[in-house]
Amino acid sequence: MSNFRVTSSGLNLRSFGEVTPDNIIAVLPQGQIVTRLGSETDSEKWWRVQTVVGENTLEGFVSKSYLSPLIELTEKVLWVVGYDDLDWFVDKAVKVKATAVAIRTSNDDLEQAISIFHSKAIKVYGWRWPLAQKKDSKATRKLGTQEEAARVVALIDKGLDGYYVDPECDNPADSNCWDKNGLETLAEEFCETITGKLAGKPFGTTSHFRGKATFGKLPWKTFFKFSNVFLPQAYWKASFGIIGSGKPDENYRRSLDMWETTGAPRDKIVPMAGELEFSTPAQIKEYAQEAQKQGVASLHFYTATKNVKSEVWDALAKLG
Repeated sequence: MSNFRVTSSGLNLRSFGEVTPDNIIAVLPQGQIVTRLGSETDSEKWWRVQTVVGENTLEGFVSKSYLSPLIELTEKVLWVVGYDDLDWFVDKAVKVKATAVAIRTSNDDLEQAISIFHSKAIKVYGWRWPLAQKKDSKATRKLGTQEEAARVVALIDKGLDGYYVDPECDNPADSNCWDKNGLETLAEEFCETITGKLAGKPFGTTSHFRGKATFGKLPWKTFFKFSNVFLPQAYWKASFGIIGSGKPDENYRRSLDMWETTGAPRDKIVPMAGELEFSTPAQIKEYAQEAQKQGVASLHFYTATKNVKSEVWDALAKLG
């Protein structure tokens, strides 16, 4: 038996392999996963399949012309904000079989982390929500765009495999609020400096999953111009409560639509899962299944903490 996904906007599941008005069991939506049961040859038009719709397991025949083999997972990325023990984070990344990690560039041992992860064939991406100004005027640990870009360029020389910028806004009065008019030049200089050094390696933008519907003044066009991967934060729950619908599959689909509307090319949008600390194994599975339905071969998980439940780590390890 092998699995396929429906590629048409609606595919009739029939009780036998013939088009008649009275043999339709169900209409399967685009992205629906079906399991091939029959022994028909690949050249035959009708295949016998099984699928789950709601709580019901259905069997019938579909036209194989509207089925596509499931895509293979190409990337599993584990994100982290910070840690007090690098070995702990390395162990978790290895446990979940991550192909890459995304580490906030505020971690002082990032150069060491690059070396350790590379020895385990795991790529390392940096990420940061930089200040919306060139330099930190208040001598905090936050970095302005000029300072962050310089740090990233130095890390690329040490083997950093890519970078994700995280422009957001909690409060318009904050120095890291990017939801303001007139920040296009600042964003341009920042992105140009980093991508010039990356030379084609991944450079992505991540932010609120509703895109410009949430941050209407943010210089999306500028960030997107330099990006080759687009990462809406399609989280369903965080410390402050439910996000969006609270459902991984619905938030996933909504983020695809809203980021496409914001200006991202749909085939390069990779919605993120999270937050892991507030997730269940069932939600992790639902997120991965929706990625498969949408034909997205990359999974991103935010974020590794010591409060993530052991069963959630196990669920991540089973993916791919």
